[in-house]
Amino acid sequence: MTGIDRPRPRSENPPPSRARQGPQAAKEQQYRHLVRLGWELNKRGVRAVVDLPSKGEPVLMVPREPGVLRIMAFAHKGAWLYTWGRGRAQRVPVVADDAAERIWEVAR
Repeated sequence: MTGIDRPRPRSENPPPSRARQGPQAAKEQQYRHLVRLGWELNKRGVRAVVDLPSKGEPVLMVPREPGVLRIMAFAHKGAWLYTWGRGRAQRVPVVADDAAERIWEVAR
């Protein structure tokens, strides 16, 4: 068996979370987080639509008065966050128990 044919030892295989990196993998992860949030908001009676543009970032849109609330998911320092504005008070970790609740309060 040559070096090319031999399977790599387990320690050389990247973990699944790192196996697929790049812009497309990040976009898929954003989409998953936004769909999960959309379901949680829908359970609370809020209409939500995921916009998946061919170019650009996925966005969860929540129709309300006076306009549409746009929620995005992004990775920052190894953690995923939802954001619906520019300030730190308008961010919440996607894993936070109260993430949907906080965004629901804004969306009402």
